[in-house]
Amino acid sequence: MSSPPPQVDVLSLAKAIRSISGEFSLPELQRAVLRALQEFSGAPYGALLGFQERLGWVIHCQTEGESRTLAELPTTVIHGARRTLEPIVLSDASRQPPYCDDAVVKARGLHSVLCSPLTHRGVQHGMLYLEHAQASHVFEGPQLSVIEILATQAAVAMDNARVHQHLAEQNQAHEVSRREVSTTRQHLQDFIDNSPAAIYMKDREGRYIMINGRLEAVLGVPRSKVLGRKDSELLPPEYARILVENDQRVLTTGTPLQFEEPLPLRDGLRTFLSSKFPMRGGDGRIQGLCGVSTDITDRKRAEAALQRANEDLEQRVAERTEQLNAAQRELLERARHAGMAELANSILHNLGNALTGITVSSTVLRERVQGLPLVSLGKAVALLERPAEELGPFLTQDERGRHLPGFLIKLHSRLAQERQMLLDECTALGTKIDHATSVITTQQSYARARIRLSEKTLLRDLMEDAIRLCAIGDIYDRIFQREYGEEEPEYYDRHVIVQILVNFISNAKNAVRERPDNSQPRIILAVHQDAGYTTVTVSDNGVGFDASVKPKLFTHGFTTRAKGHGFGLHSSALSAQALGGRIDAHSEGLGCGAQFELVLPRTSPEEDEA
Repeated sequence: MSSPPPQVDVLSLAKAIRSISGEFSLPELQRAVLRALQEFSGAPYGALLGFQERLGWVIHCQTEGESRTLAELPTTVIHGARRTLEPIVLSDASRQPPYCDDAVVKARGLHSVLCSPLTHRGVQHGMLYLEHAQASHVFEGPQLSVIEILATQAAVAMDNARVHQHLAEQNQAHEVSRREVSTTRQHLQDFIDNSPAAIYMKDREGRYIMINGRLEAVLGVPRSKVLGRKDSELLPPEYARILVENDQRVLTTGTPLQFEEPLPLRDGLRTFLSSKFPMRGGDGRIQGLCGVSTDITDRKRAEAALQRANEDLEQRVAERTEQLNAAQRELLERARHAGMAELANSILHNLGNALTGITVSSTVLRERVQGLPLVSLGKAVALLERPAEELGPFLTQDERGRHLPGFLIKLHSRLAQERQMLLDECTALGTKIDHATSVITTQQSYARARIRLSEKTLLRDLMEDAIRLCAIGDIYDRIFQREYGEEEPEYYDRHVIVQILVNFISNAKNAVRERPDNSQPRIILAVHQDAGYTTVTVSDNGVGFDASVKPKLFTHGFTTRAKGHGFGLHSSALSAQALGGRIDAHSEGLGCGAQFELVLPRTSPEEDEA
């Protein structure tokens, strides 16, 4: 069955074309196009299809009151027009294969069907779909020409609408960007103006092209009178020259630089720390520079005050050091006098003993000399002092002369005895004088000799002393294993080394005691000696220590024990250094035991002899 098409009203068609051409809102344009096409074609139902990303082809607009989906349109018709990009016009779809087999055509009993792609300048903007279920041969003749005209105009209008929409979106994006740029610029300007540092820009000739409020306040000149001017027009020549030279260095090197720049202000000379960097254009060429200057006057004053305080402190330390040196010299002088007094007392004591013997010997000599029979000898000599001719009768006839020879014999014997006794006493006196000399020489030798606290001994003996000092009567006193190697005696400071070994052994006992799961506690004591060093090692299988702890083991106050004081190993390390040696520690980790060793240098034969 066919239905006569409506007559074409040219004025209405022109009005519809103008309406379509003047609409730039895509949704309104789609509705206007569909209304005009249905009006001039007489189709009861129409739809405009479009392609959307992720959704594919969808119905953008359809006859008012309808709510069909794409699946409710004839698929063969839609696919055919989309594939060929050519209009499909069916006079009677129910009789035209292959469209007559379409499920929608059969279900709706469709007769007149039109589906035309809307293309312009090679771009498909959608598809037009019209149907008339009751009449056939509807879309033919003048109506088809009007539909084609309106479809062509619709494609142009939709292209224009999309361009307009794109331009509107671009304009909107530009406006948003402009507002954002304006806002960002205002924020930046607010930041610059409220910055506590002076911020500015200069061109290559040194003219200010931008300053912030801080620089305006620093210079005390309105911004309008600063812009476009140079430092030489704003500052005294000697200060302007410094700024110009620094600016030229930045422009010449093309790298950021930092300067300390003095500026004369109303409250006096101020010092600014200025960071300056070149500004480059799009072509990479330097167009000027930007600077950020911070007032560091207070900091410089504080640094100067600190410097003066340091110098004053150094002076006071030097004075105090000199006082301490003077006190030390006084103490040394007093010690020297005390030593001299002690030495003198020792000398006097020893000399007193020697002089006592000398005094006794001199007394004996004096008494012996005084007891010599010189008077009797004088009397005998006086008897013999007579003429020679009288000596014979005197010795033979005079009673005194007859006894004189016997007397002289006895006197000779006594004098011989006295002589021998005097010689013996002189020998004894010489011996005593030699003894006194020896006493003085010995004391002088002691006075010149260095005081030596060391003694020649074996480190194994000192280890045993340390074990006895550490004994407290528990089971841990019986777990020592000794591994003493061959060792020659050396000079050691017994007290210092024993104290170090006591610390080692005490720490080892605490380590094995603090590991309750250790069924076989063990402490190994070893002594090893080579050509240069003698090493004492104390190893245990106790709690050990982590590698991160090792750098702090010998720090004063550091301890891994709850009741430790952190002084033993620190003191031992210092003592080992004083002896010219060192202390090493090693552990594989917690629960793996630890090893401490004292390494001492051996003395050379020359040092032994010294």
